[in-house]
Amino acid sequence: MLPRSYYTDQDIRKRQIDTLKIFNERVIEITENKEYKVEFTAENKLLSLTVVLSPEFPNEQPSIFLNPVIPHPWLADNSNQVVGAPGLINYTPHSDLGQIVQAIIRELQRSLPTLMHEDIMREATSHRHVNTTANPLFPELNKLSIEELQEILENTDLQDKLLENNPQIYQLDLETEELMSSIEEIAQDNLSKQQMLDDLKTDVIERISTITQMKINYEELHKKYQKLAEIYDPHRIRDCLKEAAMKADEEAEAIVESFLSGKIPAEAFVAQFSEKRALGQTRRARVERLAHQLTQLDKATT
Repeated sequence: MLPRSYYTDQDIRKRQIDTLKIFNERVIEITENKEYKVEFTAENKLLSLTVVLSPEFPNEQPSIFLNPVIPHPWLADNSNQVVGAPGLINYTPHSDLGQIVQAIIRELQRSLPTLMHEDIMREATSHRHVNTTANPLFPELNKLSIEELQEILENTDLQDKLLENNPQIYQLDLETEELMSSIEEIAQDNLSKQQMLDDLKTDVIERISTITQMKINYEELHKKYQKLAEIYDPHRIRDCLKEAAMKADEEAEAIVESFLSGKIPAEAFVAQFSEKRALGQTRRARVERLAHQLTQLDKATT
């Protein structure tokens, strides 16, 4: 996998939102990249969690709200905000948003029957008689006395047995197992792509290295080109020819002075003087021809 240093906060934020949709079935986007609604059922009741992501998320933990409100120790006092979930208490930028929300949903689905039982027990105790109101979720409770209901309230084994025999909770357990199996398949699929991601990472690093070296080579060649361009610039060549022609004329004058002073014989004078004069004339002719060509070039480009 790519190291986290390769990801920006926006990349991590998008990944967290993706995990919210992967780990939870009914995710509704309220405001893109900011607010999401996750619907679920518990005891045939439709509930939802509203997940609000601040601009600082994932460096700041999300805000999660339950609707409608039910009594639960994870909720803030006189509020529908979830604050006591372990995933929120121990939240870090590396936490998984999808798993945090899924854990909250599973806790609410698990605890809601117990909360409903406690409400039933309190109502039965306050009226001091058996509740004859039909209970579609636990119809067997309608036949029990207050003492039997109180025994169930105080005995966790009886509570577990009651929950195990409930077909709706059994169905919920099956759906949960199917969901977990689906999550495991997705996780296995992600792991199977690990080698491919590693190979792609290696390829990218090699390509970056190659491009870096090519850039260094280009800069070196560009410097050489600039130096050669200065050396072989037509205007520079013209100036060099002018200097060379003047130098040839100066050398010819020096030969004349040497001859007049008797330092060289006539035959050597004629040969040397003719050579230098011819060289100077040739260079001046080249200067004139090159100057004419440069003038024509300047006119053509302006």
